[in-house]
Amino acid sequence: MITTENTSTDTVLVVMDGSTRAHAIVHQVLRSGRNVVLTGPSSHDVVPFVDAAVRDRVWAVVSDPSDPDQVAAVIERATDIVGPVIMIVDPSGLLSDARSADRLVA
Repeated sequence: MITTENTSTDTVLVVMDGSTRAHAIVHQVLRSGRNVVLTGPSSHDVVPFVDAAVRDRVWAVVSDPSDPDQVAAVIERATDIVGPVIMIVDPSGLLSDARSADRLVA
């Protein structure tokens, strides 16, 4: 369990792929005090972080990372829910248009 208090409104979008690497990245981001948006093609990839201990700091949404419109919608909505997205981490390269997504972050 992660108990770091939320000291930042900055948010990192992590594209989940079910790997231990992606899970480790999420834990590192939370320990740093930043919020996290998790997205991935399957609820199985994001459900492990739907946890009451971090409910105000994590937003999990199932989307297709290969669809730029869905990624743009996630980034836009994330800003309203957990704060402005400042970085995107895509450990497995699931984003089909990473440059377009990068232009949407703060």
